[in-house]
Amino acid sequence: MTEKRERLKNHIRESLQGSGISLLISVCLAGVILAGIFLTQRSDKAVGPKACPTHNIADALNLIASTQLGIAQWQIGDSATYRYTSKLTTPQAVIEKYFGPDGIKARLSSRDVKFHIIAELNTSGEKRHWLRVTGLDFYRKIPKAIYRLVMPNDLRTTPETPWFNFVNDYIPVRTMNCDQTSTPLATLVKLEAVALQTPAGRFDCIRYRVEFSTDATPIEIWVNPKILPLGIVRVSTPKEVLELTDYGRDTDIQIPELIQPVIEGISTLKKGCNSCHGTPCHEFISPPF
Repeated sequence: MTEKRERLKNHIRESLQGSGISLLISVCLAGVILAGIFLTQRSDKAVGPKACPTHNIADALNLIASTQLGIAQWQIGDSATYRYTSKLTTPQAVIEKYFGPDGIKARLSSRDVKFHIIAELNTSGEKRHWLRVTGLDFYRKIPKAIYRLVMPNDLRTTPETPWFNFVNDYIPVRTMNCDQTSTPLATLVKLEAVALQTPAGRFDCIRYRVEFSTDATPIEIWVNPKILPLGIVRVSTPKEVLELTDYGRDTDIQIPELIQPVIEGISTLKKGCNSCHGTPCHEFISPPF
C-alpha cells in the first residue's frame, strides 16, 4: 500500500512539474508575442518621414517659393552659384575625423554651391523641372548632388517630390527623411530696398525677413527676380550664408548615366543605397573610404 502511495505521489508531482513548465513556457511565449506587438507598433510609429527642420539652408529654402520672389517660370539651363560660408566653429579634430586633413577647407571654409535647372518632366499633365543642387552636402568626404523635381511655386519635400541623392560611382538614393506636405510656405516680411555688392556684381535687392510656422529662428534673404532659378542674391541663417558669385544660362548639362532613368521619368527609384555590406553589394567603390 505504501509503495502505491509513493508511486501516486511521484506521478502527481511529475504532472504538476510538467504543468508548471508548460505554464512557464506559455507565459514566456505570451510575453515574447506581446513584446513583439509593442515593438512593432513602436517601430511603425517611428517609420516614415518627420517634419523637416528649418534651421539649415537646404530645408529653409524649400519653404520659399520662387513665385513669391517674382519668378513666374524657369528654363532649362537657369543656374546660380553661391559662395557658402559656415558661421559655426567646429574643433579641427572633429572636422579632420569626418572630412580628412582638408576638412576645414572642404567643409567649413568658402565653397561653391550651385542651383541648376537641368531638365523638365511632364507628369499627370503637370510640368515640373529637375533642380540639381551641388556643393551643399557631402558623403564620405565626397560632394553629393541633390536632384529635386519641383515647380517655381513649390519647392517643398513631399512623397511626390522626394530628394534623390547622388554621389559619383554610387547607386543614386531616393530619400524622404522629412515631409513638408503639411508645412505652409514661409512668410516674407519686407524690410528695405538695398543695393548689395557681391562677387557677382552689384544688385538692387529687396531684403526680407523669412518667418516660418515653426519656432525656427527667422532668416534673411536679399532678392532680385533676375537671378534664376531661386531669385535670391544672398541668404543668411544663424548657421550659414550663401552669397551669389555667378548666374546665367548654363546649357552644358551632364547627367550621370545611373540617374538618367530617374530624370527621364522611367524609374522612380524606390530603393537604392550608397553604402551596404555583404553580398550582393550595390556599391561601386571598393573598398569604401
